Order: sequence, then C-alpha cells, then structure tokens
Amino acid sequence: MQARTKFKTAVASLALASFFITARADTTPESLAALKSMSIEDLGAVRVETVTGASKHEQKITEAPSAVSIVTADEIKKQGYRSLADILRGVRGFYVTYDRGYSFIGVRGVNRPGDYGGRMLITVDGHRLNDPIFDTAASGPEQLVDVDMIDRVEIIRGPGSSLYGNNAFFGVINIITRKGRDVNGAEVSGSAGSLDTYTGRFSYGNKFTNGLELLISGTLYDSAGDRNLHYPEFAGINGGVAHDMDSGWARSLFASLSWKDISLEGGIVTRQKTWPTAPYSTTNGIVIFNDPRFHTIDERAFANLKFQHTFENDLEVMARVYYDHYRFDAQYPYDYLDPLQPVFLNRDIAQSESVGGEVQLSRTFFDKHRVTVGAEVRSDLQLDQQNFDLDPAVTYLDSHESGNFFSFYAQDEYQILKNLILNAGFRYDHFSSFGDTVNPRAALIYQPWEKTTLKFLYGQAFRAPNAYENFYVSSNNKRNPALGPETIRSYELVCEQQLDSHWRATASAFYNDIQNLIGYRQDPVDSRFYFANSSCVDIRGAEAELEGQWANGLRTRASYTYTHAEDTLTGQHLSNSPEHMGKLSLTVPLWQDKLFASVELQGMSSRETVRPGSVGGFWLANATLFSRGLVKGLEISASIYNLFDRRYSDPVSGDFIQNAIEQNGRQFRIKATWRF
Repeated sequence: MQARTKFKTAVASLALASFFITARADTTPESLAALKSMSIEDLGAVRVETVTGASKHEQKITEAPSAVSIVTADEIKKQGYRSLADILRGVRGFYVTYDRGYSFIGVRGVNRPGDYGGRMLITVDGHRLNDPIFDTAASGPEQLVDVDMIDRVEIIRGPGSSLYGNNAFFGVINIITRKGRDVNGAEVSGSAGSLDTYTGRFSYGNKFTNGLELLISGTLYDSAGDRNLHYPEFAGINGGVAHDMDSGWARSLFASLSWKDISLEGGIVTRQKTWPTAPYSTTNGIVIFNDPRFHTIDERAFANLKFQHTFENDLEVMARVYYDHYRFDAQYPYDYLDPLQPVFLNRDIAQSESVGGEVQLSRTFFDKHRVTVGAEVRSDLQLDQQNFDLDPAVTYLDSHESGNFFSFYAQDEYQILKNLILNAGFRYDHFSSFGDTVNPRAALIYQPWEKTTLKFLYGQAFRAPNAYENFYVSSNNKRNPALGPETIRSYELVCEQQLDSHWRATASAFYNDIQNLIGYRQDPVDSRFYFANSSCVDIRGAEAELEGQWANGLRTRASYTYTHAEDTLTGQHLSNSPEHMGKLSLTVPLWQDKLFASVELQGMSSRETVRPGSVGGFWLANATLFSRGLVKGLEISASIYNLFDRRYSDPVSGDFIQNAIEQNGRQFRIKATWRF
C-alpha cells in the first residue's frame, strides 16, 4: 500500500513538472484552480505537447506526420519577440529577410527575393491568410494577429498540400490565438523603442457563465524608422541619403466569439510603409529617390464562422464558411525623362474579395483507423489589378478577373502496431486557372523504444500561379496562358529522442525536388516580360536540435541547419540561400517565477545576391529581461536586439538598384502589460 502511494505521488510530481514546462505564461486563476482540483489519476494523464495543424486535429508531436516546432506565448514574452518574423528567426531552419518594405520568410535554404513568401502557408486557427493576388505570407507589422494574442505558433515542416492545398509548399505556420478565458478581464499594453517605435494595445476577454466566450483586441503601431539611410547607388541625389523615408504605421483589430459548438472569428489590419530604397524603376521611367510620396498600403481582413461537434458515435464534424479581403495600394513618384514634367505619380492597386466553405468528417474505425475526409470550395469573386498615372491620367493596366477552386481530401492514420503508425492521404484540387492537381503524403512513424521516434516522410505539394503572375498585363508585360503550378517532392527522415525528463533531441535529413519554379522572363522577340515555369531546384540538407526545459522556467535550445540548394538547369547555387545556420537560446530564472533573463544567438553563412555578388555571413545576439508578478497584474520587459551592433545585409530582388540592403543595428524596446 505504501509503495503504491509513493508511486502515485511520483506520477503526480512528474505530471506537475510536465504541466508547468508546457503551460502558458498567461496561466489564468481558473486553470490553476482546475489543476489543484485534479485527482492523482488525472494528474498522471496530463498530456504532453500536442499539435493541431499537422493532421487538422490534435495529436502528440511524436505522432504527427511532420517535423514540428512549437513556440509558446511564454517563450514569446521571455525572448522579447515583436512580430511573427522575430518568432520564425528563432526557429531551426527558418530565416527572414527584410528589404525595408516587407519581410520574407525563408526555410531550408529557399527564400527567393521578392516573391512575398508564398511557399509557406500561414493560417490563424486553421484559416489561411495568404492572399490570392501575391500569395503574401505576412510576418511583419502587416501580420493580422498581434503577437500578444498568440497562444502558440505551430511550425509544421514539409509539404502540406495533401490537407491544405495551395501554398503549403515547404510547410504550414499555424497561429493558435488566445481565447476569452485566457485574458479573463482586460489588458492594456504599450511599448517604446529605438527608431521612435511605439505600440499600444487594449484587449478584453471573458468566458461568461452561460458559456459564451468573447475576445476583442485592438493594436496601434507607429515607427519613424531610421531617419537617415545611406545608399551610395543614389549618390547624385541628396548625397545618397534617404531622409525620413523609413516610417510606417499599422492598425489592427482581432475578435473571436464562441458558444457551445459555434465560433466566429475575424480581424482586419491596415499598414502603411514609406520606402527609402526607390525600387521598381523600368525602361520607361526611373523612381525618384528620397521622395516621401513613395509608400505602400496593405489591408487584409477575414471572417470565419465554424461549427464543430463530436457525436456519440465518435463522429467529429467540422463545417465552416469564410470571407477574405485584401487590398494593396501603392504610390510611386516617377521621372519619365520628360523635360516638361519632371515628376509623375503612379498608382498601383490590387484588390481581392473571396468567399469559401469547408466540411470535414473524422472518425476512428476498429480502434486502428482514424479516417478524415473533407471538401473545400473557394471563389475569388474579385481579382482586380490597376496601374495608372494620376496627372496626366494614363492607364497602363486595368484587369478585372475572378477565379475559383474546389477540392477533396482524405487521410487515414492506421495504427499497424502499438508502436507503428502509417499516416497516408491525398488531396485533389481543381483550379479554374490551370486545371487539376493531386498531392499525396505518406508517413511511417515508428517508436522502437519508449523515448525514441523515427519518422519516414514523403510528400508532394504545389503553389498555384497567383493573380499577379497570371493577369498582370501592360505595355511591358504579357500573359503566359501556359503558366502552371510549381511542384515539390519531399523526402525526410526524422529522429526524435527524449533523453530524460528535461532534454530532447531532434535530427533530420531531407531532400526536396522542386520543379517548374515560376520566374520573370523577357521575350527576345517583342522585349515584353512574362512569368514562366523556368527552373528546377534540388535541395539537400540536415538539421539537428537539442532542447532542455525545467519546471522552474529554465529553458535552452540549440540548433544547426545545413542546406545545399542548387538550380539543376544551371548548376548555380540559389541566391539568398545560406548553407549554414546556427541558433542558440537560453532563458534563466533569476528570482522565483517572477524575473527571467533570456539571450538568443543567431548566425548564418554568406549568401549570393540576385546579380553577381554576395553578402557576408553574420551572427547577432538579442537579450531580454522579463518580469511578472512583481506588481499584481503587471508584466515588464526590456530587450536589446543586435546587442553587439553587428553590420549585415540581406539580398533583395532584381527590382532594386542595390544588390543588398543593410539591416538595423542595435535597437532596444521597453514594454509593459497590465492585466486587470
């Protein structure tokens, strides 16, 4: 009897430790009370880290058909992450480049400058955010969800088109948002930092006694940017200095409402950015440098109404309808070399309006097969693109198109043996723009020992030509009716090893075969430009990561990624593709669970630029001091980014006169959040 009691106590202790390792930093009084009320048997059943985006339902990471990373709200706060771009920079195999206009997500050696990151699918609670005009995978201030509203981010590597269709080329980034119960009252947050950067946020959330749950949050962002940026390529204008040309602002609103099995979620963000780099000069005109009228505005919004219920026969049903909006509005000051009018203001506008719906059924048969089937339909009612001069009024592009797709997908998770799972599925998509595509995925997940998991992964995915690539037609550009989707075949071997109760190691080797990459070409016959499926890429690489977590908040993670990405037609190494990336993060509790210090190191090797040349490798350090509970309801953090003021640059697209753009030096931020 005594031995049994000791055993139960040990199980409870381990479960409690596991709970606090994986619990969110914004743990509410309700969740703590629920934990205290658990029986010893319940504590023994506390679940380990799970993921929902890998198979469109919750499962253990060790059983997911992908190599998965999770970044929690606790980690976001303690590391001082300001945006989704910051979060991804800390994840193994990922890197983000910035051209002073947008941030672009790269993974495992592929980050083609200027393509807006459309080979990564970003979802919010399972709803896609990539727009149909440019495929934008927004990760900067134009991202719709404030990082303070993130419960966790699921980074799901590998082709995901078998469930998600378009854009899930290299993987899926699923943002899981906080709910009303997590906020449990009101929050006010504000920050001030370098480059005259300020943010403010107000949030309210609650779960009422009748079961209704509400969350609403609004955020303001404003930054003056670097007031003097030097570009020697424009030495003849203001000495090559862009003065007060790096400013930007953003306004966003996010809300969710749920009652029983029904939920409604939506949001909107508008962001304006002034560009100091003067890109997009053409054969007809030159963009004027150091002109504050050069700016872009991005606006995106969505609404998602969902019903989800599990019936008595274990049949799980999910049905949803959704709406998406995107608008891009840019103004460029041009010099067309007309002596009578030195400046022309050019406007570039794109807008999409989309509606769609999805139905998904899931059920377990014979205790061994979890079968998921679903269908999705989407109509892009409006895919408009316009380009024109204001005065005198001249129209160069006036395109009003539409598009649609429908799809069917199926997946079976078959428990062959107690320690062997076969996960296999496929998705069929039909696009009005190019026709059919079928993308399968298969994963064999083997657990030879209790703490060891081996994953043998294969998948195919695609990226459909977006509206810009399909329909941008002007005097300099023409349409290519034969334009088809990019495709990838991916093979990966993953080993996940739980070393003890604190340490976990992951290693993987991967090979990606990419066909029909879309590129910008010029027809030698008529000198007009067009998009074509013009290149193929082989990517070989390996990753390794070691992470440790303790119940007192001590956490560390170290990773290394090697990739070799080569254009198989030319034999050339891809531009903006580092062969080596290394990352190290450490969070140390300084006093109880109230004061923490974090440091993060990030480094990568040299990268080639689009035109002949390269940028050197670099490493940089970030540091954050974070406190909570020193004053009831108050959280305060102080962060320094690029601590040692390293100078480094990112390659940019051929639209720029510059080969690369220098990044920010040392910056700081002070942030306070008060919950009441």
